[in-house]
Amino acid sequence: MTPESAGATPYGIFLLADDYLSAAVLASRDPKIGSGPVRLMSYHAAELFLKTYMRSAGETVEALRALGHDLEKMVVRAKGLGLKLPPQILAQSRKLSANNDYVRARYVVVRERSDISDESVLRYCQTIRSSVIKALDMNEQGVPQGKPWLGALPPDYPAGSGPARMPIETS
Repeated sequence: MTPESAGATPYGIFLLADDYLSAAVLASRDPKIGSGPVRLMSYHAAELFLKTYMRSAGETVEALRALGHDLEKMVVRAKGLGLKLPPQILAQSRKLSANNDYVRARYVVVRERSDISDESVLRYCQTIRSSVIKALDMNEQGVPQGKPWLGALPPDYPAGSGPARMPIETS
């Protein structure tokens, strides 16, 4: 495990994903910002929302990193762990993988007719976010309303960390 990922919680990953999604939405409204940043931030947010669910289901940081930035693999894995996603999410994930759109959003300046629209990419990400919120019993801000983990803590989660092990301060 790398130091920057020590203690990665589903809630922490969710908050970072939400920041990327919020930035993508703001960028989509600015006529001076092109499509690439909007799509890239949306894809990264979708990746982090999926990793939020997978981490909560007990996946190690190493297992999450092994998925790279392959949203199709992440969708398949998250569904395998029990995340309920609308069928169009897997179909869109396959399309963006086939078009290599996550990479193209970073490096290609020219748009093609087959490119997924910014609006569709934002909807894709927002749908994944909503599915994760529902599955993990979070409120709209992503705050867990029940248990923050679907099961046992992942084996790479530091001992003595987490809400179940934090001391309660009394005054």
